[in-house]
Amino acid sequence: MTEFVVGAVLFLVPVFLIIPVLGKYLDAKATATVAARYAAWERTVWYAGGTSSVTWPGNEKTDAQLRNEIRQRLFSEGTAIANGDMGAASWGGSGHKVLYRNRDGSSMLANYDAVTQGISNDDSPGIANDLVNLIVTVTDALGSFTLETKGLYNATVAVNLGILPIGMTLYDDPGLAFNPGTLGFTERNVILANGWNANGSGHVKTQVQGLTPTSIFSNPVVDVIWTIAKVLMTPFAPEVWLIEFGKIEPDIVPPDRLVN
Repeated sequence: MTEFVVGAVLFLVPVFLIIPVLGKYLDAKATATVAARYAAWERTVWYAGGTSSVTWPGNEKTDAQLRNEIRQRLFSEGTAIANGDMGAASWGGSGHKVLYRNRDGSSMLANYDAVTQGISNDDSPGIANDLVNLIVTVTDALGSFTLETKGLYNATVAVNLGILPIGMTLYDDPGLAFNPGTLGFTERNVILANGWNANGSGHVKTQVQGLTPTSIFSNPVVDVIWTIAKVLMTPFAPEVWLIEFGKIEPDIVPPDRLVN
């Protein structure tokens, strides 16, 4: 009996008290991992405007909007996915996850900002990307052409939890009780991808023109000169009217590729 009492006081009781705390910490760590994956993936999909390195046109989600979606969809209790998640200013549903509460009912998350997130875009690693950067730089100097070469999407999510002291101590001083305090979990996820998407046929045309040397002839002045030249050449080569320098028509499917 004496051995059991000593073992219970020194081992069993502390373990029983710590197990719920460890469960909360493990859940926070797992949720932070999922949140980091979510943020990195969403950035590859919603990548345009100010979030892209060369300001692509199109749809985007800012870092703040993604941060709100993470708080609403992963850390809130009783919420469903909604378009307004990105603009939320507080926990959704019935508040943050019920699991993140101390034994006295107080919140382990100090406030809405206890869950933070950051995203960065870096150059894709490797010699191939360095070569592409060089080609793009030279091509852009000759014509309007750019490519997104920052394909390393790096998302980091941090969760800060504060837990009340356990209240167990072998000393008379309560200040020596086991106190987990505030513990932060930071998870990171990295995706190597090309997040550029054409924003309509106009965007495709702009990009292709940069790689088409004859596109420099696609301007009103050259069109007038070329029309006069074609008129003069018609008696000798009537097929000259079929030549269209620098013509780019995206999203045009040849008739032989169409079926009823």
